[in-house]
Amino acid sequence: MAHGQLESEGARAHRPRLTSGLSVRAKAVLAAAGTVAFAIALCMLALVLALQHNLRASADLDARKAAVSIKGQLGKTAAMPQRVFVVAPGAVTIKDAAGRTVTPTTPTEPGSQGSTGLSRLPAEPTEPTGPAAPSEPAKPVAAGQPYSVTVSPSTTSLDSATGLLLRQAAPAAAGLVLFVAGLTWLLVGRALRPVAAMRREFTEITERDLHRRVPVPRARDEIHRLARTMNATLDRLHRAMTRQRQFVADASHELRSPIAAVRAQLELVLARPSRTDWPVAVHKALRDTDRLQAVASDLLLLARLDVREAPPKTAVDLGALAAEEVRRHPGALTMDQLPKAGGQDPAAVVTGSRVQLSRLLTNLTDNARRHTRTTVSITVAVHGGLVELAVDDDGPGIPEGDRERVFERFTRLDDARARQDGGTGLGLAIANDIAHAHGGTLTVLTSPRGGARLLLRLPRAA
Repeated sequence: MAHGQLESEGARAHRPRLTSGLSVRAKAVLAAAGTVAFAIALCMLALVLALQHNLRASADLDARKAAVSIKGQLGKTAAMPQRVFVVAPGAVTIKDAAGRTVTPTTPTEPGSQGSTGLSRLPAEPTEPTGPAAPSEPAKPVAAGQPYSVTVSPSTTSLDSATGLLLRQAAPAAAGLVLFVAGLTWLLVGRALRPVAAMRREFTEITERDLHRRVPVPRARDEIHRLARTMNATLDRLHRAMTRQRQFVADASHELRSPIAAVRAQLELVLARPSRTDWPVAVHKALRDTDRLQAVASDLLLLARLDVREAPPKTAVDLGALAAEEVRRHPGALTMDQLPKAGGQDPAAVVTGSRVQLSRLLTNLTDNARRHTRTTVSITVAVHGGLVELAVDDDGPGIPEGDRERVFERFTRLDDARARQDGGTGLGLAIANDIAHAHGGTLTVLTSPRGGARLLLRLPRAA
């Protein structure tokens, strides 16, 4: 039973709405026309109710005046032998002091609509000519006796006015609804015209012409902002595609050189097997193979960083990482003492991946060791909520115009430097991506030692 109920609820949830197949233009027309029709209906209802209230009050007042007039005429019938006419809006009922219905009125002559004729009648009982109590016969009207007179209000004016109002207002209301629907159709169509142009342009954009952009309307409205957002998205997509193509081209170029070297060495060995120094040939092949492995590892790490996966949330001591790096390269790296605060060493602890941060530090020191003249120094300091790690060398430094470009992939500022002597051109790019993945920054500055300073700033762990 519960399973069937869940299926029915799911079917109701996925049931298409009546307006699901309509366009935005049609939905806007329906909304505008429905709103106007509802407002007109409310106004008409209020107007009819107000008119009926006023007409009923007027009819009641006329009936009360007629009843007072008839009652006054009844008291004077003894002195009035002639026939007396009193205008009454509706049926008249006359009762004596005992509450019995007496002879009410006699009908007026034909053509006297809305009037009730009262005449002096004989004292003997007569047949009633108007409304009477069902249990007692009607009595004749006698002069000088107290009577109660009731006159029913007329509904003729009420019905006529209500019908006339509805007949006159209904066509006007229908015309107004049609006018609003037509005007909404035209205005919404004109407002959505830029959207149609954007859609046509967007459907023609492919991966080969990402330089194209959708037209931006002049009006500073939501469609203008939508067009700007779409163009900004296309800009990012274009940059990403350009970067990917450049990355594939650079990776192919980087892999082609060691592969070509290994192939040439193998062909040379096969051509002259008896005159080949096999240990030297194997050593050269292993060196090129190591280069291939390094490039492949760097490319795999960059691919993982491009996915933007969040690093593990573990505590990592940057001071301890720097000390380990110095121990691996004795004599080439030195570490400055961590500044003390209040007699205790501040904890240079960050949150992230120990493996990735260790790779970041290794890339920074390897890059500095290739360009320094003497040694490379590492400094770790805590400033408020940030942990700063600086790697300084006394080499030629990095020009200010190239300090952003060094973080691009496969970038080598020294074009004369042989590829065998340098790195893959991915070290600083990987370090920069790791820094951003951990919520930090990596910048290039001028070192106090005269060379380059690579400064890493990461949020300090709580």
